[in-house]
Amino acid sequence: MKKFRICCLGFFLAVCMLAGCGRQEEQETSEEITTAGKVEMNLWYTDESIGAYLAAAAEAFGQEHNVIITPMQVSAIDYLENINQKNIDGTDMVDIYILNSESLEKAYMSGLTTVLDKDMSNYPKIAESACYYQGKMVAYPVYFETEYFLYNKDIVAGPPESFQAIIDFASSDEMSGEHAELYQNLENILKWDVLDLFCNYQFVGAYLNIGGEDRDNRDIVDMNNEKVLEALSFYKGLNQSLYFDAEEVDYQTMIQSFLEGKLLYTIGTTDSLVLLQQSEMNYGISAIPPLTDNLESKGISINYVAAVNPYSEAVGLAEEFADFISDSYTDRCYELSGLLPCRTLSSYPIEEFAYVVEAYEKSAQLPKLMDTTNFWVELEVVLNDIWKAEMREEEAEEGLTDSSQADNIGAEEKKREQMQKQIRELVTGEIDRAQEQMQRQLSQ
Repeated sequence: MKKFRICCLGFFLAVCMLAGCGRQEEQETSEEITTAGKVEMNLWYTDESIGAYLAAAAEAFGQEHNVIITPMQVSAIDYLENINQKNIDGTDMVDIYILNSESLEKAYMSGLTTVLDKDMSNYPKIAESACYYQGKMVAYPVYFETEYFLYNKDIVAGPPESFQAIIDFASSDEMSGEHAELYQNLENILKWDVLDLFCNYQFVGAYLNIGGEDRDNRDIVDMNNEKVLEALSFYKGLNQSLYFDAEEVDYQTMIQSFLEGKLLYTIGTTDSLVLLQQSEMNYGISAIPPLTDNLESKGISINYVAAVNPYSEAVGLAEEFADFISDSYTDRCYELSGLLPCRTLSSYPIEEFAYVVEAYEKSAQLPKLMDTTNFWVELEVVLNDIWKAEMREEEAEEGLTDSSQADNIGAEEKKREQMQKQIRELVTGEIDRAQEQMQRQLSQ
């Protein structure tokens, strides 16, 4: 599976680098520029998947506005630094660029964004929030990646009510009952890529808060709260009930197993939409189910946005094009890239994709703070450590009295209590460490 595309952009650009990049005192308007002849603009991006869409959009916009827009895929390494260096050099400047919203604070603080104003009524709240930094809109939402739930419609009519319902189903006699033939090809009830946080975030995402609503407030770091601990304890319990070796799960192989009818449920990502569309399987898509009746879930989304370089010689025209790829041209986004636009469409290539958008609308975004660039890695380590940790059965049996051992029901209850205590200690230690790491980074 394609891993999450984090732009490893380094730390804050030194202010002194920007001193030589004075903005022109007066920017020509789009109309003034186009009447003087064809304008040439540069568009940078890092994700190969979106290249065909941007190229087609550049051609369509260019013909309409008498402008030449040159899209260029570049390395994510030192992405903003290189844009700034072009400003300093004064040659081949980057007029528009696509970036992960996680990098918006760095882009804004480096003076590489313009303040925008747009009606966002056709976009989910998550897309709008992804484009804001400190109350200012500094980018246009273009496309997203997210996780969603997949189920086999030939076996079940709809998604489960919760992950707890999956546990209950797996421990019931349903699969050996009168409808046993429905389940004969299944190898697992539920399996997903546990080692990739992109498929795992939902188990804790509803109760994490790094940076507040728009993920840009460094005073808000709330990872260690009671609901997080309850959610992580459930996650470990899910591992105990539906155990599989995480090291043996490869995302692409798992998706193929699902399409072959060997899995009843799994977690998919937007990387697989074209594969699903081409499949003849009778599958269903939904937003991620709750964990239990009392514990919510929340998946993660990666938002890719278009920002305009304020040192462009055609800022007005650049903003028009950034808006174009975010809005009026998005009907062609999936056709050309296999990815879905942030903008809500009137219809989707197949009906089930509307539920991918629903999952996106309910998702969380990553922090935009420069000092939390390893948040993804830290949280992935927490969840992987919890999943892989071995519970000590012998400790769960310690303290049982002769009378409780004679009472099988009482003994089992006591063992469950001891096991829950172990799990609680495990998740508390892991999340304490992650919280301290985030607070330490933000205080530096």
